Amino acid sequence: MQKAQFISSVLTSTLLLSSLFSLGGKNVQAQRVQRPVSLLNAKCVNSGPGSVRQQDLDVSIGRAVYTSRFYLGPGNRSASITCNIKPEKSSRPGFGTLNLGFGMRDNDTKSPGVEVKVYLDGKQAETRTVAPTQQTSLTLDVSNASNVAIEAVCASPNQYCDRVYFFNASLERQSGSSQTKK
Repeated sequence: MQKAQFISSVLTSTLLLSSLFSLGGKNVQAQRVQRPVSLLNAKCVNSGPGSVRQQDLDVSIGRAVYTSRFYLGPGNRSASITCNIKPEKSSRPGFGTLNLGFGMRDNDTKSPGVEVKVYLDGKQAETRTVAPTQQTSLTLDVSNASNVAIEAVCASPNQYCDRVYFFNASLERQSGSSQTKK
């Protein structure tokens, strides 16, 4: 009798543990989140007269440290970068959101402000003006866009404008893909 109870409890424990492991696996799969992709992983080209440089650099903006991924240096005019975010031969789902975070360094106090314009497929989608010590962020719906252009335009035609540093330029995939469960 004791042997039968022992075998019964072992079988019950085994079934319980296997149920927990299979449920745990489903929870892990359901919680899998796709990580954002850097805009700079797309095919990008310099598309303006100013300077564009991809460089990881720690900068102080608003008395806080940010790690810049790239910068646009408009100089006396403008600088811009254009990226193709929807390659023709891709089996992956498209991008849904573009997140941008940018600003001007604290020690560029003599620089005029810079107007940052974002274009989606050639149409202006957003504009923000930043000045030294200021940072800002944008979130844009890019689900129907193939190309993103970011342009930094010097606010003064007579003065030199310093660089705008981008500490966030990430793309998030559209939700509803077969890999992501809700």
